Amino acid sequence: MDPRETAMQAADSSIKPPSEDLPAAVQGLIEAAVAAFDADRDNSRTYLLRASALLRSNPRADGSGSTARSKSRGGLLAWELRRVVEHIETRLADPIMATDLANLIDVSVGRFFRAFKVSVGVGPIRYVAMRRVEAVCTMLTTTREPLSQIALACGLSDKAHLCKVFRRTIGMSPSAWRRAMTARDARAIP
Repeated sequence: MDPRETAMQAADSSIKPPSEDLPAAVQGLIEAAVAAFDADRDNSRTYLLRASALLRSNPRADGSGSTARSKSRGGLLAWELRRVVEHIETRLADPIMATDLANLIDVSVGRFFRAFKVSVGVGPIRYVAMRRVEAVCTMLTTTREPLSQIALACGLSDKAHLCKVFRRTIGMSPSAWRRAMTARDARAIP
């Protein structure tokens, strides 16, 4: 069997259960991303986003997998937060409804909003917007796609929506940010 295929299967199987071994899951996802990088950059990006989501959703640095409420009373359980973040990461380009996120962990929408904010520090809508802007930044620096295509690929309705969300989050337009990053990269290369 091809080593790339083995790494991809290991990565896919390592992200399913909530009580997963986090270091092994992240390692499997990164290995799959490296294996898929030259052949299929979209799959590689998906594996890296999943690894990032797992790391970001781990409320305990020691990886003990405790099911205690995160940060303070009223937050999401570790497995609930992981499930929600993974759902967001894998569907970033699609519409994400608050009711769907709340239904994932079987709580009311109001309780979900409060618990997510306690656990993450920002509300779920703001979190999704921030993750989409991060994806936009990645695409702006790694591709030459027009803004309208980047907007659709990152779950934003059109170029105007992309510009509005990007400017609110970053403080400048996507085109200006892309030019600034291109100029910075050009200066960094000797």
